[in-house]
Amino acid sequence: MTDRQQEAIAESLNEYGQVLPIIVRPHPEIEGEYQIIDGEHRFNISGQSICCNVIDANDVTAKKLTIVMNETRGEADKIELASLLAELSKETDDLLTALPYSQDELNELVKLAEVDWDQFSEDFENDEGNGGTEGEPGFTHLTISVPNEAMDIINQCKDLIEQQRGQLNPDKSIAWGQVLESLAADYLASPQK
Repeated sequence: MTDRQQEAIAESLNEYGQVLPIIVRPHPEIEGEYQIIDGEHRFNISGQSICCNVIDANDVTAKKLTIVMNETRGEADKIELASLLAELSKETDDLLTALPYSQDELNELVKLAEVDWDQFSEDFENDEGNGGTEGEPGFTHLTISVPNEAMDIINQCKDLIEQQRGQLNPDKSIAWGQVLESLAADYLASPQK
């Protein structure tokens, strides 16, 4: 767990109290003690009395449950998370408290909400599976992330490539593929140090 995630747990406990119980079992070797199966971070950070669910579990079950509870909670859908964070950012000035993100990570997630994902999805679906016309090679679809500063440079390269090659393909995804192909060819043709 990162330092920020631990801070977020402490902030959440302070802000909202204990929302989820700790899962424990009677300790198999120490009479009157309990062993934590899920919620150790919350327990260690809370420093106060906590609510627990006590279950009867042998060693194998306890170990399996520890893995299950840690590994099967799923991951947030980044686009839905971004939309939710963007909405919350309009409703509160204190968005960072109790969330497990640094300010930079939070800013990047909120930026995702500004993208028209429906249009992106339509463009991708229209191109998906396009094996090219007869006699042409198929296409491989890529999704990439580029830092903003690098994108400025890439856009300049795109303009230069278009000046040299002429009009790029009207299909944006193929045009960007032409840009990548040209940059890769130029890189490979340059003297390597």
